[in-house]
Amino acid sequence: PLWLNSTMAMARFLALTLGAAGVLRTSALPTVPRRVASGDWDEVMLALRKDGAVIVTGYVLENSTSSDFRAKAQQLPRDLFDGTAGRPWLFSSDAPVSAVHEELEEAKKRGKYLPGSGLLPHTDGYVYGDALPDFVALLCQEASQEGGGNTLIDGRRFLQSLDPELVRWLEQTSVDLSEGDQGITVGRAALGPVIQYHGERLKWRRQINVEKAQRTDNWKPLDHEDRTRGQHDSGARYLSLWKPLPNASEQEAQEIQQTLELVDLHLQKATGLAEREGLFYLRSGEALILDNWRLLHSRQPYQGRSTRKMWRIWSWTSEGSGLPADGAQTSQPLNDAVFGGHAEL
Repeated sequence: PLWLNSTMAMARFLALTLGAAGVLRTSALPTVPRRVASGDWDEVMLALRKDGAVIVTGYVLENSTSSDFRAKAQQLPRDLFDGTAGRPWLFSSDAPVSAVHEELEEAKKRGKYLPGSGLLPHTDGYVYGDALPDFVALLCQEASQEGGGNTLIDGRRFLQSLDPELVRWLEQTSVDLSEGDQGITVGRAALGPVIQYHGERLKWRRQINVEKAQRTDNWKPLDHEDRTRGQHDSGARYLSLWKPLPNASEQEAQEIQQTLELVDLHLQKATGLAEREGLFYLRSGEALILDNWRLLHSRQPYQGRSTRKMWRIWSWTSEGSGLPADGAQTSQPLNDAVFGGHAEL
């Protein structure tokens, strides 16, 4: 309909489709990755292409040292993305590994996260702007004693749950995709639609407003003194970092913000569904590999005083849009040498 050409009209239309119960047309069913044995890389890739994520079992032997885990995390993308049997080539063979448990300690010093905190559905490497990695691997060395479950939101399923008019709006309306001061760190500038495609491959992204996320119950560690246990308090506030373009008029910015808030609301409801029906846990020696362009991933709170060790590596492959201009220098967002300073549009 012609009246949907107006963003404000789109917002009114979506408000009606949300209805009294606050849901859209269908539910974005959560993704639970299947487990595939280490070494069967063709099967690992099949599962990754089908579901957007896969858990590789037995990748690291029991009683291995932290040095062993770091080395295996470094090797993992080389094993999978070797260009054989239709698998993509790895462009970032020298990308460094990040110790997530050490990264969280640094985030604590900066007042951004506490060890044991939850992490809402997001895209990794968001700080790289348009050059974000297309695959991510997380290798579990030691799981937490309680909590720390994972959930995934498949962008394909999420888009199917939205009204087609809203999907077209997300594909055609440029917004500010930069992380800015509201994320965990200041990243590189990026402008464009929330929903993009690289050939036929879906490329969308989301990062979280840390200050607001810290006020939600599912951010606080399980042993946090002020924690009220419960699932995600969906719809409480706007949690995404998408913003109207800096040069948008006041009316345009208001209309765009209203529509982005509706998308965020639906994502929060998808988060609640994933926590109820799609929760899964990584065991020691297992690696979660995911399509970082297609899936959002999250972590539930865990015992912050317990030991939880995870290793992360970002990967850029031949199926993506190439390496960052300065190469694959890091696999973590708190690297000030790479991301220091403010993004300039």
